[in-house]
Amino acid sequence: MPSDPLLSVRDLRVAFGGVEAVRGVSFAVRPGEVLALVGESGAGKSLTARSVLNMAPHDASVTGSVLLRGAPVTPADWGRSVAFVPQDALSALSPVHRVGAQLALAVRSVQGVPKREARARAEEALEQVGIPGDRLDAFPHEFSGGMRQRAVIAMATVNEPDLIVADEPTTALDPGMRAQVLTALAERRDATGASLVLVTHDLDAVREHADRTAVMYAGRLVEYGPTDRILARPRSPYTAALLASVPAGDTPRKSRLPALPGRPPAPGGIPPGCAFAPRCAHPTARCRTELPAPRPLDGSEVACHLDVLESV
Repeated sequence: MPSDPLLSVRDLRVAFGGVEAVRGVSFAVRPGEVLALVGESGAGKSLTARSVLNMAPHDASVTGSVLLRGAPVTPADWGRSVAFVPQDALSALSPVHRVGAQLALAVRSVQGVPKREARARAEEALEQVGIPGDRLDAFPHEFSGGMRQRAVIAMATVNEPDLIVADEPTTALDPGMRAQVLTALAERRDATGASLVLVTHDLDAVREHADRTAVMYAGRLVEYGPTDRILARPRSPYTAALLASVPAGDTPRKSRLPALPGRPPAPGGIPPGCAFAPRCAHPTARCRTELPAPRPLDGSEVACHLDVLESV
């Protein structure tokens, strides 16, 4: 895999009214790589993903460096070099225009081809995500939830962008639809060679699709590295607790899973030191007073004061 990153994010900070919701996040995505952003709700995953694409809310203050092939991401890159797949497909699809017309418009706005050619490419894009071409003239409300999400994936990939950011693309779907949508996204990513940033709660999807994983808590990365290593031997107490709370394939049906105590802190109520210390099973006095800096540990980058986490 090439060493030069396609996407480079350094010290990304996003604040509202002086209160930071994303606190110094740094990561890189190489060409063709899949990076998963995981963590509990409120960790800052979606805000990080949107800020990477210059899509943060208008009242947000964003600082740090976000470079795509060495240059800042601008609105001119949307649809051409970068694409976004939202949680709710209806937020990306106009309810009053046919799906095929919206796909064709996405093609024409970037490639400038004639209407007939754009329509043909729109039909092909739908078929590539498993939707029959004869549904081209349907309205979004005539599609199921899974079909709408696959149509949005078709729209995001029809112009073969370099980078796709997918923000919880399967949250509202049942398990069967979830698998279909993730498969469609993976197949289109493979076909186009795009890199993917996948924001998700679905650790099975992370295990199956992600090359590297970044675990977020209270607006910071607490662990970042190869997916297989993080899932097999997490070095952050938060990552370990998060993984332990999710059933594995061999978990007995009636067994009780350990639950994380307490709740993540709100951006305005983050305690000094390590934000996870009040919920951690291994806190020290240092954890409660000193913010842990990211450092290499066992092949990953971990923001934790503990050198060895024997319990996991």
